Parts: sequence; C-alpha cells; structure tokens
Amino acid sequence: MSRNAHQPGRAPSEELLRLAEQGARNIQAADRTHLARADKHMRVALGAHYGSPRQRVFFVPLVVGAGFVAATVSGFIPVEWLAAGLAPMMVGVFGAAFITPVAGDGRIASEREWLATRPFPVTGYFEALQHTPTSGALLFTRVHFAGEVPTPDLVQGVLGVIDANPVVRPAGDRTYLLQSGLISGATGIRVNRVPVYRNHRIVPYVHSLVDKVLAPLHATYLIDQVELTRAA
Repeated sequence: MSRNAHQPGRAPSEELLRLAEQGARNIQAADRTHLARADKHMRVALGAHYGSPRQRVFFVPLVVGAGFVAATVSGFIPVEWLAAGLAPMMVGVFGAAFITPVAGDGRIASEREWLATRPFPVTGYFEALQHTPTSGALLFTRVHFAGEVPTPDLVQGVLGVIDANPVVRPAGDRTYLLQSGLISGATGIRVNRVPVYRNHRIVPYVHSLVDKVLAPLHATYLIDQVELTRAA
C-alpha cells in the first residue's frame, strides 16, 4: 500500500526547519505591513474628506498670519510687522496643503456607527477605502432585495441622481449589480513630480449611494443586503 504524501514520514532536517521558520516570519511581517498600509489608506481617505487634526493645527498660524498681513496692508499696524505675518501664514498654507490628512480613531468610530445604523446591512465600504489609491476607481454594488424588485429603469433613474454614468444590470434572483462611473482619486498634489492619489471621493459617493439612492428604494422595495466591491 502506498503511503499518503501528506502523512508524516521522514523528519525534516534542521536546515528545512530553519528555512520554514524564517519564511513564516517573513510572511507575518508582510501581512503586518499590508494591514498597516491598508489602515493608512482608509484613514487618509476619511481625513481628506472630513478634515483631520493634523491639518487643523496649521489653520492657527494661517489665520494669525493672515490677520497680521491684513492689518499691515490696512495701515492699522506698522509695515515692519508684515514679515511677522507672512512667515506663519506661509507655514499654515503649505502645512494645510501638503501635510497628509489622517483621520483619528474618533472619526473611524463615527463612520462605523453611521454604517451600522443604516436600515440594511452594508459590507465592503471600509475595504474599498483600504485599497491602494489610483487615479480612478469603479465601485460595484450588489443589491439583494428581500421581496418585490424594482425595474432596472427605476433603479438606474434613482442612481442617476448621484452618478451621471451608472450601469445597472440584473445579477440573479432579486439582485441587481450597480456599477458606478469612474471615481477620481486625483488630489492635484505632486511630490517629486509624482501625482498623489487618495480614496477620499469614495467616501461621499458611498454616503450618497446609501442615503440618497438605496434608502429611498428600501422604503418601497425592501433591501436585504448590500455588498460593495472595488475595481482598480
């Protein structure tokens, strides 16, 4: 009788055990790095949309400096104070423009609470924000209805309120697949001539999709489940 290839047989050598342990550590390190990057992409997307504490700090020197400059130009204070106003104002301008906005735990908790209080379960939102940002992304929304189903034309018409280029098609029993138009990831920022992309526009798109499109549909045609996935 032949032995199953996966049954224990010859004991692995010390070298194989060492290599396996080293490989396991490499895999764990790569997993931690991937999770950290995914979390940062999500926090930056939320921070860029809602604002972040890191950026708000720079509004203080911006406002103070602009006040000094305005007062100098108006003649309320001596012109010698102009430089004193320009320096903090420029720090505030560049800081607010180029510091990466990162949402804190409170903002993430608020966003999770918003999602949890919708009248139907929604999955895939945070995963879409955790993708590596690109110049543009498509969002696919699989909507499962609990009973009676609206017509495709009705769904596409309502979706057109927030999206000028949607695609709606049946995807099985009581299910539609909604495809968004291209959601831009552009920020207008370049670092070393390389464009910076973020997932920030996905945030308002999903909020509008859920609250302005799916919630009104749900009021007449009960929705059982909403699943979001992202391409690119």
